Amino acid sequence: MRIDRATRCMTLATLVAAWGAGCSDSGGGEDAGADESLRDTDGGADADADAREDGTAPDIVVPDDGGGEADGTGPRTCDELVLYPTIHAMGLHINAPPAGTTGTAVRYREIAAGAWTEGHPLAAVTGGRLKGSLLWLAPATEYEVEVDARDAGGAVLATYACSAATDPLRPPTAVERTLHVQAGAAAGGDGSETAPFAAIQDGVNAAGPGDQVLVHPGIYRETVEFPRSGEPGRFIQVLGQDGAIVDGSDAEIERVGFPWVTDAADPLVSSAPFTGTPGYLARDGRRFYRYNDLAGLRAGLGDDDVPIDEGWVVQGGTIWTRSLDCPCGHVYHVPVHEEAFYLSQVEYVWVEGFEIRYFGSGDYGKAFYLRDASHCVIRRNHIHGLPSGVIVLAREGTVADRNLIEENWIADPPVAEWPWDAVKGTSHENSAINIGGGAGNLVRYNRIENVFNGVYTGDWDAQLDETLAFETDVYENVMRTIGDDGLEPEGANVNVRFWRNACDYVHSGLSLAPITVGPVWIVRNRFTHYTGTGFKVSLDSSGPCFLYHNTCWTDIADQNGMDVSGPYTNMVFRNNIIRGTRYAYEDSSYTIVGVDMDHDDWYTTRTDGGPHFKWNNVRYDTMAEWCAATGLECHGTEADPGLIDPPALLFGLGGGSANIDAAVPLPGINAAFAGAAPDRGYLELGEGEPSW
Repeated sequence: MRIDRATRCMTLATLVAAWGAGCSDSGGGEDAGADESLRDTDGGADADADAREDGTAPDIVVPDDGGGEADGTGPRTCDELVLYPTIHAMGLHINAPPAGTTGTAVRYREIAAGAWTEGHPLAAVTGGRLKGSLLWLAPATEYEVEVDARDAGGAVLATYACSAATDPLRPPTAVERTLHVQAGAAAGGDGSETAPFAAIQDGVNAAGPGDQVLVHPGIYRETVEFPRSGEPGRFIQVLGQDGAIVDGSDAEIERVGFPWVTDAADPLVSSAPFTGTPGYLARDGRRFYRYNDLAGLRAGLGDDDVPIDEGWVVQGGTIWTRSLDCPCGHVYHVPVHEEAFYLSQVEYVWVEGFEIRYFGSGDYGKAFYLRDASHCVIRRNHIHGLPSGVIVLAREGTVADRNLIEENWIADPPVAEWPWDAVKGTSHENSAINIGGGAGNLVRYNRIENVFNGVYTGDWDAQLDETLAFETDVYENVMRTIGDDGLEPEGANVNVRFWRNACDYVHSGLSLAPITVGPVWIVRNRFTHYTGTGFKVSLDSSGPCFLYHNTCWTDIADQNGMDVSGPYTNMVFRNNIIRGTRYAYEDSSYTIVGVDMDHDDWYTTRTDGGPHFKWNNVRYDTMAEWCAATGLECHGTEADPGLIDPPALLFGLGGGSANIDAAVPLPGINAAFAGAAPDRGYLELGEGEPSW
């Protein structure tokens, strides 16, 4: 509803958004603090290397702060203002602001609280609409929100007000009955503890709202489909005890292998009769490279003629392998199922606690396929030996809303260790988690390693569909050894928020290529040891993107801090640290306009006397020259970031860093700081590092 200025509890200074860029130099609110972060300063480079080698699933410990006691309201509409709450954030939407609006002032507070908190101004998106986000909210808490629409002179044209409650940290559910499943149990069981079902599917078929299917240790070779939904507060739960394994592979091939015959023309090549057509194969528990054809296998050439020493292909009723030793000495995991859990057009289903491995009988193997499924929970699963961990998908007017994907470990070694050109554009190119569904999906506290892409949001083939990945939160995930992009939003991505993620040993930390609507929020993330770029921008990305308080660091030789691979516009950079070894920033071939960069630290270690910046193919030796010519980074610095110990994966600020107290205040982003002013980078001084 609209409220009169006289009834306002607080007067705020006008925050005038740069309408053409769809964003402002400032923005506000309460910082997250350490209570909801994955914090652990133990370990370092040696510990990480050991973990990467042995593939041990981490013990994921996450905060359990329940927040308030309010019931989540879901989306709320008050005349022109629409609020869309999640657990720690809330989207704001005004689809028809008054004519002449050039900026907004946002304020919010907990219901019945005294003081208001200043929020980040809304961004202008296509169609003259305004959209924005509140961050760092408490779960299960009701907030009231007010938004002023203002003209270029600061006059208030309209004021909107509404309230909504955030969701609880985790959805509540009752357990009214427990059904038991035990691998190898006698047929005809009734699900009791003394006569358990033998298959997970049998337990799921018998389950209804409020039932818990308890799966005992054992190997279950099946795909599980859900014939019915649970209800709010009465989920259908499928819980795996320690040692409960869902395996999609052929047990006989795993046990006895193939009858390999060595090729007469090449001792590295062997073959065996085989009638299947799997899209995936693992050897000794690790993904085995699939050649494009037999000619490539014989030549030892993968995609784009990249040398690949070992792999396989199925052709003409025969499986062929190229192996540097006798293929008979290996164990082969050949999928006969495409996915482990298939959730199609169901709601309120909860799956937790399984080891899931070796799926991919076709080209898109996955552990979880949520097809038009909503309000589901996927948590604490150990997923490996398959192309994709979790896919959430909605198509043609269907919905896949408000699913929670948390605390899973997802790995597919050694796909991220193969040459990039041998993987890109092939069946090996997959994401650990893919959110191509509807609104309010959350991805948090996951551990992802040795996959090609980390978390993907949107849809390359439906780039203007605003319903896909609408109001999505991706936060506090830790990734390492990523073959391409750690975070990859593509398409509309309206109010998609990435915060406090750590992506180490990646090709590109973040890809914005393209964002068509937005806004997208990239706040307090770290992207390190990249071989490509910390921020990847390209393909005429035009939706507003806010890149605040991120740390990008690489020590790869001759590597730019930020490397531009295509035109982009409508992005705001503030309070970031970007460190490379060649150019700090390079754009060699494009004309870039509508980008707002300031108050960042751009640093390069180059010592050859070369320029530090290249903008629109013009070289600048220093930031001062860059500022004078373009108006960019006139309050930025070129200081050594002064980080604690990057080789040990400690990227917080060390004592004496030039980035301490050097950040510009941003309403809604960095109000909680310890010193005289906020610090640049992804952590405030003294905050603990997220770690594996």
